[in-house]
Amino acid sequence: MFIQVILTVLLGLIGQNPVLVASESSITYSMKHKLHKWEGVAREMNVAAKWNEKNEMNQISVQVKISAFNSGMASRDRQMLEVTDAATHPTITFTSSDMDYTDKGIVVKGKLQFHGVTRDMQTVVKMIKNNNRTEYIGSFPILLEDYTIKRPSLLFVKVDNQVDIRFRIVLADR
Repeated sequence: MFIQVILTVLLGLIGQNPVLVASESSITYSMKHKLHKWEGVAREMNVAAKWNEKNEMNQISVQVKISAFNSGMASRDRQMLEVTDAATHPTITFTSSDMDYTDKGIVVKGKLQFHGVTRDMQTVVKMIKNNNRTEYIGSFPILLEDYTIKRPSLLFVKVDNQVDIRFRIVLADR
């Protein structure tokens, strides 16, 4: 038993997973209204990943606090916290269920949990390796109403239902 514990610790040290480079990673949402467009950016997130024997990521989980998004306008950010009911549902979480490496990128399937609703989703992620760093870049749309979020309005006109999400996750070897 003691030897198993030592081997587990040693193997963990030898094959340590890469770490998130938070200063270069981001999740961005883009929203539209008939009168204007805006984006909110979050740089603080939690990322956990598993790797297979080929040293390929085969599972990932990303969690971001809704309060981490900054649109550059404090009043808009406060309204987004209210609209998304961030006091009750403070985080957005994506957890992959399958990752398929193809010529076009990594086809990632999983579940997105937002506002207490979990939905299946799929996206293609571009992977860029550069020395000891790997960037994962992608995007996908969501519909606010799919997550039971009432669309906010300005001058009696609601924002568009579709929100475009872009992400850049940078991992570096330890």
